[in-house]
Amino acid sequence: MQIPKIFLLTGLVVSMASGCNDFIERPTPAQSLPSDAAFSDVPGLQTALVGAYDAVQNADFGAAGIAMNSSILSDNADWRGSFPSYAEMYERQLTPSNAEVNGLWYQAYLAINQANLVIRGVETIDDPNLTEDVAAQLRGEALFIRAFSHFELVKAFAQPYGADSGSDLGVPVITTPTATSGDITFPARNTVAEVYNAVISDLMTAQDLLGPDYEYGFASGTAATALLADVYFQQRNYEQAAALAEEVINTPGYSLTDSPEQPFFNEGTSEEIFAVVSTVQDNPGVNGSLATFHNINGRGGDIVVNQALQNQGYFQIITDEEIAAAGGDSLVDLRLARLAAPNAAGFYNVEKYDDFANNSDDLIVLRLATYYLMRAEALVRLEGVNEESIELLNTIRNRSLRRVSADGTPMKDAELFSYSEDDFDSPEELIDAIVLERWVELAFEPNRLNDLKRLMRSVRGLPYDSDNLVFPIPQRELDANDQLVQNSGY
Repeated sequence: MQIPKIFLLTGLVVSMASGCNDFIERPTPAQSLPSDAAFSDVPGLQTALVGAYDAVQNADFGAAGIAMNSSILSDNADWRGSFPSYAEMYERQLTPSNAEVNGLWYQAYLAINQANLVIRGVETIDDPNLTEDVAAQLRGEALFIRAFSHFELVKAFAQPYGADSGSDLGVPVITTPTATSGDITFPARNTVAEVYNAVISDLMTAQDLLGPDYEYGFASGTAATALLADVYFQQRNYEQAAALAEEVINTPGYSLTDSPEQPFFNEGTSEEIFAVVSTVQDNPGVNGSLATFHNINGRGGDIVVNQALQNQGYFQIITDEEIAAAGGDSLVDLRLARLAAPNAAGFYNVEKYDDFANNSDDLIVLRLATYYLMRAEALVRLEGVNEESIELLNTIRNRSLRRVSADGTPMKDAELFSYSEDDFDSPEELIDAIVLERWVELAFEPNRLNDLKRLMRSVRGLPYDSDNLVFPIPQRELDANDQLVQNSGY
């Protein structure tokens, strides 16, 4: 019997080959390391933790996969490339042997196992260098990685959170490590509710263990708070989401950049809360980078802007009333003007990721603008049309919209572009405006598919809870573990 991939011990436990996060002074992953040495002291645990980040950085997972999967399955993107695994995804004809499906499952559980090994090591090793602060940092980062990985898995491989989450099958929640073949178990799938509860528990602990400041590419207490807000938002727990989003917005050291492209073209900005970092030396490779698939100068634009995002998204942000009030001046949205460009065939190509030469674009998983719009929407759902929600929405709009004078000078014009409470006859109208802004602001980041599921809106003609929008459990896992049950429709 094949060992289930969720427990496969690449390089015996540490799985630290190839990628090494050289962008910061952290221990370098070893090619191989005996398990008794790997977790006997603080340097070994630090090296193992880098191995967990390294698994997240894989192209099928955090370096590109979670963003591309969301865009291709939703109404963000048209797929025009030759990779059959993504073609299956775009056509909603996935199979249990699909390479992207298998890769996400394997890398996420590899990251979880690495995190579990670190957590156990913190509890068991005898090293005078394992001070309270060092132990808290190691355990907090490992818990964040475990929570992040379980959250991505349950969103991909299970029905969205809802009334049936207590019975709907999620994914196995793994909290004990596999270090030797004797540790291997064959778990059943936990329910969706159980997975969410485990993620929430891990993040609440990580918040308390980690400091708020961001060390480029690594988890912080603020990242744990932001991810926890995402979890509650996906549960439609708008009270908790609003409170945590406010906490993130008010955390010292984080601020919106002056224009919307800066977080992507100048990575590591004050807007970045957590990113999966790729560098020239350490990246997912030419067939796994964000620019390879998105940028016209990569593979020619495998991913192009879907007509829905173009016509009902980008082109709806500036209203007819604003155009009339501009008195003949041009009005532009920098997110369209600078982050996407039409090609000769008339398709808009995605320029949000631009390093097609080095394959080293980061995937920003958590950034501050998200929480302005999250809190704005959540407050409307709790309080109706309100001044703070409109102010938060206007902050994002006025960063991106420009009035261009006759001599070609782009200018901010908050008076022209800002909404007021009188512009909305109902809370639903304001929610629609916020959701539209969120669609355009966060396009081609890892969220659109799950936003549509949370909103219970159709996805390119399919119901939000269609079986075709849920990944199948990989066939090799089913063959190895008879406790696993396949998703409906496969």
